[in-house]
Parts: sequence; C-alpha cells; structure tokens
Amino acid sequence: MLVMDWMKAPVVTITTQTSLRMARRLFRDHHINRLPVLDADGVVVGLLSSTDLKRFTPTNATGVEILESLEILDSTKCFEAMTPTPATIRPYNTMEQAAQRMIDCHVSCLPVTDEEGKILGILTGLEVFRALLDLTGADQPGVEVGFVLPYRPGTLRDVLDKLRTSGMRIISVLSSVRNGDMRQVKIHFRGDDEASQNAALEQFRNHPGLRYWARGDEFFLKETTTAQ
Repeated sequence: MLVMDWMKAPVVTITTQTSLRMARRLFRDHHINRLPVLDADGVVVGLLSSTDLKRFTPTNATGVEILESLEILDSTKCFEAMTPTPATIRPYNTMEQAAQRMIDCHVSCLPVTDEEGKILGILTGLEVFRALLDLTGADQPGVEVGFVLPYRPGTLRDVLDKLRTSGMRIISVLSSVRNGDMRQVKIHFRGDDEASQNAALEQFRNHPGLRYWARGDEFFLKETTTAQ
C-alpha cells in the first residue's frame, strides 16, 4: 500500500509570507487543520496547524482585545508561527513506513514531497486508519479469528486449509512474529451464512493456538493459549 494511493491531493498551501489571518480563513473555508508552508521555490519549509494560531488569539476576548488580535494576525507572517522543517514522506513509500515515521517523529500529519522537496500531497493519521481498515477488511462482514502459532513452516497453512475446506472465503490474513519462535495471526473470513461460519469455527474449538474469535457483537476469548 503506497502513500500515493492514499494521500490527499491537491493540497491547500500557504507561503512563509502569508498572514496568520489569511491562514485562519483557509482553515475555516476548507475545513482543515494543517497547512504546508512553502518558500518562493515551492519547497516545503514548514507546517502550520490551527493550534499554532491559538498562541496569537486570546481566549474570551471582547471589544478592543478582538481588534488588537486581528491586527496581530494581520501583521504576523506564517513563518513566525509554523513548525519549521517538518517531517515529510515520499509518494512511493509504503503506508507502513508512513505510520512508523509518524510514530517516530510524534506527528499526525506528513506532507508528501518529491525529491526536490516540492509538495505533492498530504497524509494524515486518518488516511493511515482508512488504509488499515482496507488492509484488514474490517469494514466487511464476516468472522475474525486470532491464533498464536509456532513460527515454523506449515502451521499457518494448516489453519487456512481448514477454512478453505469448509468453504470459507479468506478476506485478509495478518501475521506478526513475537519472541522469535511464536507468531500472532489474525484471519478475517466469511461464508455463505452464519451456520457455515459456525461449522468452520467449531473445528478450531480445541485448537491449542486459538486465542479468540469475533463476529459483529459476538466475542469469544479462550482463557489460555498453549500452542506447541
């Protein structure tokens, strides 16, 4: 899953010389919370958030204070309030890399730039969540079942083969290795009806690696997992 497939484009941008009052208007008119700041060559040099404006806007202001606040917003340029040299991402990076970069840099938004640093799009945590839902198929009806399996050849295939033999259609399979010798596996599948799904689940009732299964509001958690 590539960033280019999930980023928002085109992007509303501002320059270093844009006034904070204009930036506030763009936030309001476009229903956004962040604006990439570009220099004269169109290179991303900063990121301005609606939160940044609060430092220049007094709360509970009335009368003269409001007029003074507007004057401050008019006279203050975005380069004075922006976060300089923000973390960015390339369009051909994966969504997993983007999520890791957000975590590492403690940010929830990444301008997407080309090799010259020019803006191509913008990626927020919301797009990352949407990509995750698409990857897992969580927005599709069916059953999610979780296992803890030995990390060796054949253990996952055995589970998948049982589901296929039962006539289930696999929506997604996610697997992560823990401690080198075990892995957590999440499988999302569906059948023709609830009865067929129940039959598929029944064959895993005594499986040593079964951890849980979930379907709609139904949830089953196995008390212990003793996969061998």
